[in-house]
Amino acid sequence: MLKKLLTYLGSIIAIISLVFVAQQLVENWQKVGPYQFTTQSISIIFLGIIGYCIACYLLSAAWYKILASLCSSPISAEGIKSIYARSQIAKYIPGNVMQIAGRHILTRRLGIGHKLLAIASLTEIVGLVMASCTLTVIGSVIFGLWESYINQQQLLDGVFTLCIILSLIPIIRYFVIKFIPISRPYLNNPSLFLAFFIVYLKYVVFFIIVGTILVGLVYQLDGELSIYQIAAIIATFSVSWLLGFITPGAPSGIGIRETILVVSLDKILLGSTGVLIAILFRVITVGGDVLFFSIAGRKSIS
Repeated sequence: MLKKLLTYLGSIIAIISLVFVAQQLVENWQKVGPYQFTTQSISIIFLGIIGYCIACYLLSAAWYKILASLCSSPISAEGIKSIYARSQIAKYIPGNVMQIAGRHILTRRLGIGHKLLAIASLTEIVGLVMASCTLTVIGSVIFGLWESYINQQQLLDGVFTLCIILSLIPIIRYFVIKFIPISRPYLNNPSLFLAFFIVYLKYVVFFIIVGTILVGLVYQLDGELSIYQIAAIIATFSVSWLLGFITPGAPSGIGIRETILVVSLDKILLGSTGVLIAILFRVITVGGDVLFFSIAGRKSIS
């Protein structure tokens, strides 16, 4: 009975998600306006959609890695990818949390407990935020985000602060184990830390792939880019993703990410194509989510 109920809830979430996705595709396509579509531009958009779909597979692989590391019994990799594809598209529902709730509901069908799913969701969130911040810092320190470089003193202060935080990790771990006993099996497992580090690296690659898609779109519209501009664009995507993710009530960061991209790209490129790039990039990401849902979400999760 519970399994059927979870199936119905998951189906309802998927249907509602598709409605909002269709709405976003129509609205964003209309905003493109006088953009002249050529064979090259259409190819860039379709390649971007395929690339974003591949990046989504990377996210689902990371989610599987998290669950496989936490669960004592084996789980289906294909089933987890299908669940991720169905739940990921729910991020377009207003509230910006439905993808997490949907993933929790659908994964419960596999018999995984609420506690493990809560830990897995927290691990995913922390991993994505850390990966986003990593690329943002790299883009800022080395190449200069928004053409504003961090000076030597600021860099030294940052390294000093990072060293202090790293030195506090053993102390934090001790108190977490002492006051939250259920965390003991996880925090005392070195292989689990290795698995989570691999997940973190997958998230970093995700941001690099999607940031590179944005670079390709900018190149198609604005022409040749310097290595500094490429790094700054990837870092800008990381910043826009992070702020869109943590903004309450913004479905998939809609509005927040575009605003940041427009302001940042106009400064990086010293032009006025930021609005068009942000809209086309939204079309690519929505299209990639739909493609990922169409391919991976059709597989059985029973």
